[in-house]
Amino acid sequence: MKILLAAGIFYPDVGGPAIHVRKIAERLKSEGFEPIVIAYGDDPDNKKFNFEIVRISRSHHKVFQWLIYIWRAITFAFKSKMVYAFDPTAAGLPARIAAYVAGKPFAIRIGGDPIWEREAEMGKRVMSITDYYNLNLFKKDKPVLYHFIKWLVNSAHVVIFYNQFWKDFYNKYYSLPFEKIRIIKNPIFRKEKALPELTDDPQIIFAGRFVTYKNLPLVMRAFDKVRTNLNRGKLLLVGKGPEFETLLEIKNGLSSSSHINFLESLPQEKLFDEIRRSAISLGPALSEFNPNFILESLSLGKPVILSKGHGLSVDLPEEFLFNPLDENELVSKMKYLLDPQNYKKAVETVSDLDMSQTWEKVTDFHLALVKEFTK
Repeated sequence: MKILLAAGIFYPDVGGPAIHVRKIAERLKSEGFEPIVIAYGDDPDNKKFNFEIVRISRSHHKVFQWLIYIWRAITFAFKSKMVYAFDPTAAGLPARIAAYVAGKPFAIRIGGDPIWEREAEMGKRVMSITDYYNLNLFKKDKPVLYHFIKWLVNSAHVVIFYNQFWKDFYNKYYSLPFEKIRIIKNPIFRKEKALPELTDDPQIIFAGRFVTYKNLPLVMRAFDKVRTNLNRGKLLLVGKGPEFETLLEIKNGLSSSSHINFLESLPQEKLFDEIRRSAISLGPALSEFNPNFILESLSLGKPVILSKGHGLSVDLPEEFLFNPLDENELVSKMKYLLDPQNYKKAVETVSDLDMSQTWEKVTDFHLALVKEFTK
């Protein structure tokens, strides 16, 4: 029985959606289904999987990418029992069209809000998603996209979110009925326990896109104050994005510039090695949505500093949380965790967190969902 999984990204691209689609496809295959993954991108290494992958090359103009995606999705939807999309725009619309044309059940998993994210990434709206929607700015900035997403989610047979925040958010702002919503939490499971001792020059690490709403200038200024005060510590920023040159200029203007380093995006295992070498992981965005980098850091036993209102699938103590608009609070949290005794306590706190949501449990829920709609 074929199941079409429509994704925006897939291996070798990295990111939560790509990993989810791969894990779900592997589980479906092991249970006797025949998953077909369709995604944008290329794989020069031609890695082999035990399920079919349809790739739409990014070498085409974006309009042609989208049209090709629709055509291929329709073709495979006719052969499938169900269409399951993993984002509301790049994959969601083509997948919805394909499901409609082929007359197949349509499910969609959504991990965020593309309207606020796009405005925040471009620096047009430097505020949290809650403030943005409370001010009704989404209707001013992207009215067409808003109505499209509202139609998309309400036309789906089922919509999957990973926490209560998004369930309430889409119900409130997109009029999505609660009965259409399922929550399947993201995986977080303990892989190892970190050493409780700090090194002589402990490293703080961030990994993600270099975009405005990630709040990295505030992070760099806060770290500069901490480094000047403690005379130890270094900051590593891993990723890439349109704000890189701006961040480089900020770095060069700080007294601790020689202790701030950049690395381009890393494959997962190499990123894990950097997390292991670090003392603290940072999730400083104006609005954080269960960031995979923070989940992985916790699973490797590392204390974190995360924006309040994060919607993480594990409860964190107050000493790990800060107001992303308050630079002094971030300075205070960094200094607290860079104290050897406090750090030791923090490592023990992480080791006591409930982290039992394995990939097997996650894919159990997705498997049950697929079975429900393919009876």
